[in-house]
Amino acid sequence: MKKVWLSLIVGLLLLVGCNTETASDDKIDISVIISIDNDEERLVDETLSVEEGAILLDVLDEQYDIQKSDEGFIEGIEGQEQYDNHYWFYEVNDEEAYVGAGEYELADQDVVHFDLHEYEG
Repeated sequence: MKKVWLSLIVGLLLLVGCNTETASDDKIDISVIISIDNDEERLVDETLSVEEGAILLDVLDEQYDIQKSDEGFIEGIEGQEQYDNHYWFYEVNDEEAYVGAGEYELADQDVVHFDLHEYEG
């Protein structure tokens, strides 16, 4: 009888140990700032807990009212749309982003800042 119980326990331990699935609860914290006219007016300033490996545009779509062009460019956030020569720009950790929000993979403690301001180019 002891051998049966021992075999059963060893078998259960082996099954549990063979589970290669990683926890889907791996979260990271990011800060999101959404502002107008070079941070003169803030619409959003909050910290979010998101899935590790999340894509910025997906998070924005889930959390905020986003308007996008057919090409995937952000044209409006929270009812504030681009106009004349004013466009949405974004930075991550105080550095200009050189990829679209649909390509940016978020990292823990990222500070993402979107600002609607005049293009001076």
